[in-house]
Amino acid sequence: MAKRKKKPLAQQKPFRVRSARFSDEDVMMRILALADPDDPAPFESSRTVLLRGPQGPLSHGRALLLVAQHQDGAVAGALTAAPPDWIVNHPGVTGEHNQAALINRLGTVHGIAVDEPYRGQGIARALIAEAERYLSRQGYGLITLDHRPDLTEFYARLGYAHGAQLVIHTPGPLIAQPAHTGMIHSFKPLEGNVRLRMIPGYPEPMVSGLVSRTHIPEGTQFLPGRGLFVPRGA
Repeated sequence: MAKRKKKPLAQQKPFRVRSARFSDEDVMMRILALADPDDPAPFESSRTVLLRGPQGPLSHGRALLLVAQHQDGAVAGALTAAPPDWIVNHPGVTGEHNQAALINRLGTVHGIAVDEPYRGQGIARALIAEAERYLSRQGYGLITLDHRPDLTEFYARLGYAHGAQLVIHTPGPLIAQPAHTGMIHSFKPLEGNVRLRMIPGYPEPMVSGLVSRTHIPEGTQFLPGRGLFVPRGA
């Protein structure tokens, strides 16, 4: 009998992704600043959250703070995520019930960066993957982020769709949130019940099934001034 060939052992990565600690504060803030060099103090709210210490439901309450620690001991990359700020004041998100439903289902990466000496080692990819796993375990159905147009292909390889705005079907009106100026929205379902649908008559992908009673039936179309409807016989 021929001997089975042993599978080659997976090459161990030279870094590990973990939740951020209080002792990571300075280096984490310095690395995150690389994601928005035009802002003198970007992600300052993450510093405040980090000082609170670890607590659920994410790593730091409603925030997810991750770092990639290199085998040489240095913090080489950082990521911060949470429900998006716009949920609180978006005109289409009416009532505390709808706000709570979205806050518990929609996670957004607010910032991700890798320190320059450690780029090209898959650290950004690993940070994103861990954020997806973390959010998925806590019941989040969709992850989103804004990024520069030149990064669209990178996120597409990670399974993200993209558009000029994020459009979510809710029990009330459609919620459309545009990307920041000069940026692209990318989004990825984290469970099978959440889907991105191209609806005839609407130019952007539409999120279906993120909250209860929002699955878009087959045959649905969009008419300006009328919204979503299903023609008879569809």
